[in-house]
Amino acid sequence: MTQTPTPDAPTVLLVDDEAALADSLALWLERRYRVRVAYSGREALQTFDESVDLVFLDHNLPGLSGESVLEELRRRVDPASFGVVMLSATPGDELADLPVDAVLTKPVTKRDVFDAADRFVGNAPEAKLD
Repeated sequence: MTQTPTPDAPTVLLVDDEAALADSLALWLERRYRVRVAYSGREALQTFDESVDLVFLDHNLPGLSGESVLEELRRRVDPASFGVVMLSATPGDELADLPVDAVLTKPVTKRDVFDAADRFVGNAPEAKLD
């Protein structure tokens, strides 16, 4: 049985230029959350609005970097109104200084993604993780 999110489920924006990763994350999360996907920083800025509760944001986006996207999102709406989980293939100390709620190092597991989402947008209905 496939679960679908309720109309009042939190909205998650996935931003990653690796389309296969972004699409995989979307498939995982769409069982519990309303999901939007952007494959570039510019697309993320067009897709983001005040209804987004959590952003999974790739740090190393080509063109408009993840840090630039983060800065613009935080400028647009109250930073306390949404969470940000930075995704990075190369963990480093510079990520610790970013105003994000968490950092996940790629490759990420399904459990990593759901744990981060649950931490920042509350408990959505339980979905099977295997």
